[in-house]
Amino acid sequence: MKKPAAGLGTAPRPTLVSWIHHHRQAASGSLRRAFRLPVATGLTWLVVGIALALPASLLVILQNIEAVTSDMRSPARFSVLLEVDTPLNDAQDILKRVESRVDVQDVTLIPQDQALARFAADTGLVGMLDSIPDNPLPHTLLVNPVDNVESEGLAQLARALEAVRGVDQVVFDTLWQARLAGVLQSGRRLAMGIGLLMMMGAVLILANTIRLAIDARRDEIAVIKLIGADDAYARRPFLYTGLWSGFGGGLLGAIMLGIFFIYLAEPVNQLLQLYDSDRRFTGLGIMGVMNMMLLGGALGLFSAWHAATSQLRELEPR
Repeated sequence: MKKPAAGLGTAPRPTLVSWIHHHRQAASGSLRRAFRLPVATGLTWLVVGIALALPASLLVILQNIEAVTSDMRSPARFSVLLEVDTPLNDAQDILKRVESRVDVQDVTLIPQDQALARFAADTGLVGMLDSIPDNPLPHTLLVNPVDNVESEGLAQLARALEAVRGVDQVVFDTLWQARLAGVLQSGRRLAMGIGLLMMMGAVLILANTIRLAIDARRDEIAVIKLIGADDAYARRPFLYTGLWSGFGGGLLGAIMLGIFFIYLAEPVNQLLQLYDSDRRFTGLGIMGVMNMMLLGGALGLFSAWHAATSQLRELEPR
């Protein structure tokens, strides 16, 4: 008995196997096509890489600043300067009133004699201050608010302390920390806003690239759809084209950032050593590189899906 010719009398390929086979074909074919056009592919990767690298660089720099300043941060605290002629007994009464507030964790009283002694020891002006007949420093209360108080709550507490009778001035000792936190928060939002704008531009450029690729293969797509292929089958190679463009752009952006951070790390680390800091400038790391590649791939896949879906609807065989 003769064996059947190849392709004749054999069972049809299972649907799942065919689906996987076509995915492999589409993935490898689109990757080979990209490397056959190195200039166009490189420019597309460069656009995606720059769109991802700019906001990523800002976020990494902000993370390094936060890491350095976290070592210098201390809990929020107010210095409440009482009026100079306030007796010690009245200062203790004010302490009890302030300490009874629900937004205050604890209060410490520094009598004016102790404050003068501290000032003399810190400045080395002991002899000069001993010659002063009257102590110019007032009694001082060190007020520590409860933990996790928002900036609005701290402002309300400051106004309440200023309204206490016998209080001359309220100084927010950690005001610089609140200002720094506001600057860092603004920087993060700025980086996110710039990132969204850059990624929208990358999506538009990738979508236009996919449209040009579809136009170049218009006749091929028409033949494929004429013999019964659906839009998903015809769209698949272009989805992989967008995916590889995004992956490549993310990798290229990570490489550019790595070179930039190597260039930046040495002077920054020298500056940190001058301030006796154990911190060192850190770059993206492996997870950062992976995140950039995944984000680039997601952008490329979305751009390709949107462009291919809209274009393939217009390519119906006649």
